[in-house]
Amino acid sequence: MKSRFSIAGLATGSMIVGMSAFAPAAFAAENNEVAVPMGIWGLDSAILPLSGVYGQIVAPSYRSDTVKDSNGDDLVFRKPVPGIPVVLNGSVKASIKVDAIIPKLVYVSEDAILGGRYGGYVAVPLLNKKRDITININTPLPVALQQKISTDASAAASGSRSGVGDVELAGFISWKFESLSLVAAMNIDVPTGSFDKNSQVNLGLNSYSFRPLVSAAWSTDSGFDLAASLAYNYSTANRDTDYKSGQYVHLEYIGSYQFSNNVKAGLQGYYLQQVTDDQDPNGTSALTIVNGNRARVASLGPIVSYQTDDLKTQVEFKYLKEFSARARPAGGFALLTLSRLF
Repeated sequence: MKSRFSIAGLATGSMIVGMSAFAPAAFAAENNEVAVPMGIWGLDSAILPLSGVYGQIVAPSYRSDTVKDSNGDDLVFRKPVPGIPVVLNGSVKASIKVDAIIPKLVYVSEDAILGGRYGGYVAVPLLNKKRDITININTPLPVALQQKISTDASAAASGSRSGVGDVELAGFISWKFESLSLVAAMNIDVPTGSFDKNSQVNLGLNSYSFRPLVSAAWSTDSGFDLAASLAYNYSTANRDTDYKSGQYVHLEYIGSYQFSNNVKAGLQGYYLQQVTDDQDPNGTSALTIVNGNRARVASLGPIVSYQTDDLKTQVEFKYLKEFSARARPAGGFALLTLSRLF
């Protein structure tokens, strides 16, 4: 018999786990980052767990050695530099690594409001971010000057930072209709992570992000379940640079099968599409905005979870491979999640 209670998605029971500052570096948005957390949504995430207070530890890891421009081609560098009479052109290679540990505290009500249970959570990402950029200038210039520009530009675009990222707050309400579960939520990312406008690697985005979200799950007696989540992200302008990242539509989807009361597995993916242009009124971006720097990416990969017989502890693991990237990296995303009912 299938176990219908799962704390895999206890964060909102259906919402994406807070981690906006973890979002893999992308060449859309300021300093190549977006506020939309992807791939954190888990098995049974559209089904609220039992009422109470929950703790969760999320440990994500992202790696990418491939970066695409707005047309899906390998990224190139085109930038005017003061003191040089020609626009500099060159190729760009990037190695991007982002690791995090994210403690999360969740509350799910016992009483109902508007016919559904309500709750909220707070998530605090502890980040370790590293980016190694190699820029090779191919504009006709003296060799020594080309080498110096390439070295200086690569060093300026590279870096590493560790510390607290942008905290995510969320409120949600959930309804259950026999085999169908629905959740409506509002996520807010607060600029608590440090930001330096002279650095290309930062722990926070220095702006607020607002992300309304709806999700649904359809459960069957045969053991096959389907779930999906749709979010829309709006970010305010950077408080120091006035750079304003475009708005995003973000879809997560999972198909899974319950093999036993303890084990559930399936396939998960996500799709992100930026729908409005980035805006850089002060020209602060290291890369020129091309076609609005509209990011796009898709992913797909396996996911598996194990739940103890007492239903109080669950471990989940997934690996998602990205493809069809535009204006951002295409890499691999691994995630280990531990959930516990107090």
